Amino acid sequence: MIDTRLIERHAARAWPAEEAREEDGWLLRHTPGVPRRRSNSALPVGRGDGLLSGIGRVEEYYAAHGLPVAVQVAPAEEHSALDAALDARGYRRDSATLVCTAPTAAVADAARPAAPLDVTLAEHPTRAWLDAYAELESGGTEREAAEQLFDRIDGPAAHLGVERDGRLVGIGLVVAAPGCAGVFCMATDPAHRRQGIAGAILHIGARWAEARGAQTLYLQVTAGNTTARRLYERVGFEVSHSYHYRLKP
Repeated sequence: MIDTRLIERHAARAWPAEEAREEDGWLLRHTPGVPRRRSNSALPVGRGDGLLSGIGRVEEYYAAHGLPVAVQVAPAEEHSALDAALDARGYRRDSATLVCTAPTAAVADAARPAAPLDVTLAEHPTRAWLDAYAELESGGTEREAAEQLFDRIDGPAAHLGVERDGRLVGIGLVVAAPGCAGVFCMATDPAHRRQGIAGAILHIGARWAEARGAQTLYLQVTAGNTTARRLYERVGFEVSHSYHYRLKP
């Protein structure tokens, strides 16, 4: 089992912010044009009272960038004191998320589709993959900012997709790190769901990760996304830990 803090470190590197600086036990992240909170939030990477004394610096940093203050309380199970301190300062709790892990080989086997599906795989995002990301999973990210985000990924990456009628209707991203790999950007066009597309992408992604020495896969899924959680549980993922955001009013 990979240490939960190490998973969060790997996840931060796999989804790199344009600016990321470590100060007073905090990783301060800012990415213009990318509204996702993990691109514009502070992640606690230190321990103990030092984190609490650094909250003021977190607030100064985001005020200087003209951004609302968002703290990713991760792993939540290890930061109860920080969470209570933010709550006492009026920070609102939001976006409860589960981080799940699974043996890579087990996912590769369990996600094998009953009927073969052609899954494309590219180490760099193609125009078609970026088009599908913009349509299915961008969360409002500007196209240019999305291209820059994926260009910043440091390490082996697999951009996966399934095509129907000349366009990608399902995508996924796997980013490898020493001993593990993260699964991101899983999305399927609503008109093509329940056809085994997500499972096929996980199968090929897991095989690719296994070939690069990743014994464990990790992914993040919102606690309320029961459909995705059922899929991940079916192919072997179990909850490792959780996180949520605290947002300053």
